[in-house]
Amino acid sequence: MTAVSDRGRGPTATAVAAPQWRISTDRRAAARVALAEGADQLHLDFGGAHRGPLLSDPVELREAEAIARDIPVPVLAVNHVNDIGLAEEHGTANPSAVTVLERALECARRLGTRVLHVPGFRRSLPTSEGRRAGTADALRVLCERAVAADLTLAYESPLGPADSLGLARCVDHPALRLVLDTGNLLDAGEAPLRFADLVGAAGLLLPDLHVKDPAHATDGGTPVPGTAFDALPGLLRRSGARSVLVENDYAHSPTRLRTDIALCRTAIGLSHAKDER
Repeated sequence: MTAVSDRGRGPTATAVAAPQWRISTDRRAAARVALAEGADQLHLDFGGAHRGPLLSDPVELREAEAIARDIPVPVLAVNHVNDIGLAEEHGTANPSAVTVLERALECARRLGTRVLHVPGFRRSLPTSEGRRAGTADALRVLCERAVAADLTLAYESPLGPADSLGLARCVDHPALRLVLDTGNLLDAGEAPLRFADLVGAAGLLLPDLHVKDPAHATDGGTPVPGTAFDALPGLLRRSGARSVLVENDYAHSPTRLRTDIALCRTAIGLSHAKDER
């Protein structure tokens, strides 16, 4: 692979990232696609059943370290916890999930990533008081490990801002940040701008937005009104984001990655132009 350039961006420019798990379970193949389609960064997945080989395998980790020399890898996601379940119904962390996350955290440290991303969907969905208490228990344990490794722990779920902040207060740890994902919030009937405002005001918003919109999001190179990409300039201004992760399905629609990256770059330019007025 050819190393990614800075594309003329300064140290404070907003980057556009691609998600390996939405491209291919083959990390090196996903990196090649991300570079070819113009991504600034690549978020890697830890792997697991049906998600590709575990990154804790020494061979896989060495390959990931090589990938990180070609394209920046600021985030390691552990989507496998959605298959395991982060919390027990009776209100404690699931030990199996915590073990996986601790292994992932060590891999993140080896890779030099700054964020370990923990999702809360499917079997990890915090749908009851017991599961929310267990999720907070798991995140509290992981935050202690993360701060020792100089990492941020990023938690993502479909919870709205009030419930997300309530969960974060139960964790009560400075290493924790909350992820804003436009698609997940809209699917749950929540407003991304409100999430950005309330979670941002609490100082808990991860400055790395996730944007997805399964609808056809572009018309002649401009965002279709009403889509997540159309609303992105305002969201960027309100959130102070330093990067945007595009997260549609690129395994089955590979040409869409370039389109989504271009839409993000347009949104970033519009948000900066508004700021300069």
